[in-house]
Amino acid sequence: MTTAAQQAVYEIETLAHHEAAHAVIALVGGGTAPKVRIWQASPTRWRGWTDMTFDETPEGDEAAALALLAGAPAERFWLEAHHVPRARWPHDVEGSGAYDRQMVHECLARIPRDQRPAFHAVQGKAERLVVAHWDRITDLAARLVVDNTIHHVTR
Repeated sequence: MTTAAQQAVYEIETLAHHEAAHAVIALVGGGTAPKVRIWQASPTRWRGWTDMTFDETPEGDEAAALALLAGAPAERFWLEAHHVPRARWPHDVEGSGAYDRQMVHECLARIPRDQRPAFHAVQGKAERLVVAHWDRITDLAARLVVDNTIHHVTR
């Protein structure tokens, strides 16, 4: 496999796992994932989006934060499981979660201060949930790579 072909595989697989992790952890937290999709934005770059809904409660906001924080660890986990050296990673994995982290701060800000978990605690829990639900994430990611859009995710 050529380097360009390897990079293309790394790009789509990491993105598919990122979006799949959002959806799976949303379901685990009691939310819904009405639509997950990935699309090719340019010859070398893919984009993705996961629609998620949660109850408008402190528990729902924490579940949303967990689902949002699951994307980047899923990318890292896939890259590390496939022994991809950091120098060959298709993009800045931490940077790919910047928007998600911004949204997490908004979710946590809605939780009353006396009930609000610390960001790092939620981040650690999200990473553990990715590992615990890795089989479901990889299953959904594989379907995303083939279909690019999945409606009403239930597994």
